[in-house]
Formats: sequence, structure tokens, C-alpha cells
Amino acid sequence: MVKTDIESFKEFVHKHPELIKEVQKNKRPWKEVYQDWIVLGEEHESWNQYSKEKKKQQDKRSSSAQNMKAELTIGDIIAGLSKLQINDVQKYLSQFGSLMDAVQELLQQFNNQSDRPSQLPDKKMNDYPSYKD
Repeated sequence: MVKTDIESFKEFVHKHPELIKEVQKNKRPWKEVYQDWIVLGEEHESWNQYSKEKKKQQDKRSSSAQNMKAELTIGDIIAGLSKLQINDVQKYLSQFGSLMDAVQELLQQFNNQSDRPSQLPDKKMNDYPSYKD
């Protein structure tokens, strides 16, 4: 018996459980996945992210990353800090300082404007010339 495209696609999907989850989360419709499968074929590298093997590798990486987080030492921190470019840090701090100065100046301008009384002159009725007949 010869397999149909649909049967082959079903086998492909079962080998890529993350793809099923993506469709269930409404990130992609089945029609789009099927069309991509027809055009790209089963062996295309874009499917690797959905395979069972890829999932196992990700699980191993995340568990080893958690172990690494627990084993972070002072030496690791110092090594990371030594990679920083001091000139870049100074430049960013200077830019941040300039930004803060500008914000402070702007706030002072707003504050000064709210402290001043209105700039409009007060006109009284008797300030206008009167016309008599």
C-alpha cells in the first residue's frame, strides 16, 4: 500500500510535537503548516526547532544552565567585569549624566513657569479712555 501525502504529513507532525503545540496555541493554522511541508519538504532545517530531538537538547541546555547559575562564583563575576570596556562605560555614564542634566533643567523651567503669575496685563475699565458727548 502506498502512503498518501496526508498519512506522511501525519507521521511528520508526530515527529515534531512542538509544531502541534504551536498550532494548538493558534500561532499557525494547519493549512499553512501543510503548505510549508509540501514546499519545503520534511528535511528542511526550519523543522528542526519542532522536532523531539530539538526539544530534548533544549531541555538538557536549560537544566545545565540552571546548574551553571547555581555554580556562579566571584571569579566568574570578576572575569565578566574585566571584559567591560571602561571607556565605553565612562561614555555611557557621561551621556546619562548629560541626559539627567537636561531633564532637570526642563523640570526647573516648568516649575518656574508655574510659579510666575500670568503674563497677561490686568486691564481695568477706567484704564480705557472715556468718550463724552
